[in-house]
Amino acid sequence: MPAGTVSAWHAMTIRSPRAPPGGRRDRFAGRLWSSLPVTGTGRAGRRMWQGVRTNKEVAMRRDGVMQEAMRLANDGELGNSNAIRLLQIPHTPDELRQVLARFDKQLTPQARGKLFLETLAPLPAHVENQRYKPIFDRHLISGTTYTTAAGVVVPNEVQYYNGQMVQLYGECTNVAPVRRALAGSGYRPLTLRYADGRETAVAHFWAHNLSDTSLKPYNAMFIIVAAVRDDAPLAQSTLSGDENGASSVLSVLDGSYDPTRLTYENRARLFYLRLLDSTQVAIDVGRERMGTDKRPGTIRLAHTGQQLGFVVADGAGNLVAKIDVTLTDDRAALRPKLVQAAATAGIPLADLPAGTEYVFPSVARIGTGPIVPWDWRTDQQPRLQGVVQNTIRFDSRSEDGAMLVSWGFQPKVLGFIPNVRGVVTGVPEAPARPLGVRISRPGVSPELRPYLR
Repeated sequence: MPAGTVSAWHAMTIRSPRAPPGGRRDRFAGRLWSSLPVTGTGRAGRRMWQGVRTNKEVAMRRDGVMQEAMRLANDGELGNSNAIRLLQIPHTPDELRQVLARFDKQLTPQARGKLFLETLAPLPAHVENQRYKPIFDRHLISGTTYTTAAGVVVPNEVQYYNGQMVQLYGECTNVAPVRRALAGSGYRPLTLRYADGRETAVAHFWAHNLSDTSLKPYNAMFIIVAAVRDDAPLAQSTLSGDENGASSVLSVLDGSYDPTRLTYENRARLFYLRLLDSTQVAIDVGRERMGTDKRPGTIRLAHTGQQLGFVVADGAGNLVAKIDVTLTDDRAALRPKLVQAAATAGIPLADLPAGTEYVFPSVARIGTGPIVPWDWRTDQQPRLQGVVQNTIRFDSRSEDGAMLVSWGFQPKVLGFIPNVRGVVTGVPEAPARPLGVRISRPGVSPELRPYLR
């Protein structure tokens, strides 16, 4: 319940403190009256009947933002700190658009981006504001927009400001179907080869509760294959696996670091094979611009103390995965195993400084369509821990779950990010697919039918 709001359920047993203009003091009036927000104290904090403000009140609110912008603009420029100051004043999207129009030539790119973002994707209530972190000053909101095939206008940039993310790193014991899933793309799975001759393919399963994004809040699930180009040399396409179970994480730790730019770039590509999203706009942007095979789904999060649970289902309500784990507070819990796994694979493992930007080159395609490349960038690293047996289950009643079962996907390591943030860069300006993409449940691949229950 928003802070400063009286529950409408409680209002069912009370009466309004005074009759609203032109209204009766009855339970219905009391219910509406008491559910309205209370802001401030005293005269300014009185509840306003049904949220209707007088012309004088509207003018005062508008003048607050505009007058402050005029005062700040006296210095000749409206910069980053000025934009943050304006956003701290109660405002509406239309009021910010007026500021953007009036002071267009005085706004710095950083200031313009912050104000513009708020007009299309306002900061959700009760979400910690991470929009001012340095990574978002390096990757600005430009002020341009993209219109989906459904006619929804969103910022041109895809950015994630807050949320919780679970990343499962694991191995697929049945490599052949993983290779077939990437066939014709120009990429093949990164594999682990063990001393006894066994070979596994590295895959990830990510579940997100995205509480603040440039596409507004939504939840998502990703099935990712760590991949290399078809012509990659053996040394880059196969790593020596360690029996301690931590080797799959090396797929996001093996890369190059530029100390002058404080940037790490991953060697393997993240091949986004299948995605489920909870909102249509997130699905449309992914399919139309990023080439991701996004489909409708539900991803529910339950997080109490150290207990974390995700339940993922497809658009038909079929269970894909259920995760129920106890999180660790120890950021170094997996460190000894990682050091050992890196030594087995011959990969140097370094502690990178705070503020490092991690760049993960990514690719995606829909069906056998063209490959679309882009980058996922973040300044966050997950807290890693080993996976406890029977805490994660994939369900073959869904196509996505059946695919993971057919691959023999075995999660080995769990990563948790409590406040995920990052940006997508390098998205092609032209749509990756025709705009008239129709999202529907496709026919099940024949090779998955034996695994579907």
